[in-house]
Amino acid sequence: MRKFRLLLPLLMCMAVSSWAAAPDFEIPSSRTYANAEECKADNELAAKTSRYYFTTQFPEDVEYALSAIRFIMSWVEYSDEILVSISEQTTGALVSCKNKDSRTILFGTYVCGCTLYNRDVKTSKEFTFDMHYYALEATLRYYEKNKGFFGECPKMDKMLKSLKKGKLRKEQERLFAVSSPGK
Repeated sequence: MRKFRLLLPLLMCMAVSSWAAAPDFEIPSSRTYANAEECKADNELAAKTSRYYFTTQFPEDVEYALSAIRFIMSWVEYSDEILVSISEQTTGALVSCKNKDSRTILFGTYVCGCTLYNRDVKTSKEFTFDMHYYALEATLRYYEKNKGFFGECPKMDKMLKSLKKGKLRKEQERLFAVSSPGK
C-alpha cells in the first residue's frame, strides 16, 4: 500500500507534465511516401513539427520529441526539396555522446534544424554552409537546454563553448570547406 501511495503522485505528475507539453496539432507517425508530390503535401507540417520539436524538454516531452524526429527523418528522406549532407568534420560531434540514445536524438535534432532552415530561410534545396550552421547552432542550443538528459558529450561541450565565445562559425567554415565535395 505504501508503494502505491508513492507511485500514484509520481504517475499523476508525469501525466500532467506530458499533457502540458503536448503539441496543439497531431504529429504524424513516420511515413513512407509514394512520390515527391505526396511528400510536398506535408511541407508545412514538417516546418511546424520542427518548430515544435525545439520547444520540447527532456525527459518530460520525450514521447512527443521522438515522434517529431521520426516524422522529420521520414519527410527528409522522401522530399526532393531538401538535401542534408553528413560528414565526420561537420556532424561528428553529434555522435560523440557516450549514450547511444543521445547520439540518435542529437542527430535528429540537427536534421530538424536543417528542415527549419529549408522551410523558413530556404535559398535552395542544396546543403549549404548556412543550412549546416543554422542547424548546428539550433542543435547546440537544444543540447544546452537539455544537457542533463544527454549525459557526457565532450565534443558538444567544446562546440558550445566555441559558440559562446563567438568562434564556432569560423571553425565550422574551415571544417565545412574540408568536407565539401570537390575540395
